Amino acid sequence: MILTFDLDDVIFNMKPLALEAFKRAGVPYIKQTSWNIDEIYDKKVCDNLVDLWASDFLYTMPVLDKEIPYILNGLMSQRDMEVFFVTERRLKQPEKTFRQLRQAGINCSYAQVYDEEGLKSDILRDIGPDIHFDDSPNVIRGCLAKSVPVTMISNNSTLYNHYLRPHVEYYTSLRGALMKKGLLNRTK
Repeated sequence: MILTFDLDDVIFNMKPLALEAFKRAGVPYIKQTSWNIDEIYDKKVCDNLVDLWASDFLYTMPVLDKEIPYILNGLMSQRDMEVFFVTERRLKQPEKTFRQLRQAGINCSYAQVYDEEGLKSDILRDIGPDIHFDDSPNVIRGCLAKSVPVTMISNNSTLYNHYLRPHVEYYTSLRGALMKKGLLNRTK
């Protein structure tokens, strides 16, 4: 079985990055309700978000759930399981992404990390996962169009993807998704 995972707002908590952007802009925090941040945030907040996404600050985000490294390591230890981490970060720095995963306690190899040029849904189609976990509306739609099996992580922090809920299987957390799919018990 091949599993692929997005990182930001699936494995790593991006709220500290958003809070920092608002702090730097000097305005109160507002939840992201649209994928297009220009529609909901003023220019200072957007500029700060872009700057932070392009900085090393991105690589310091904590895991959303302290059990996730343990769970992912358990999955990767299974003989019949292949696990890959596929992200669409702005600067395409797979070395930093790999180090972030390792520092979080996720014992992946460099070869399991995809942070490269290209449309994420095309990369996923080439990998051929049995399940991909993501929160991005653009990636979800791309996966659906290219017949890549996708499960959406959709919760109160990802209001920007709630409109897709009627069209795709979704869970409020990665741990919950893995549990419901019978994959969590494989890590014991």
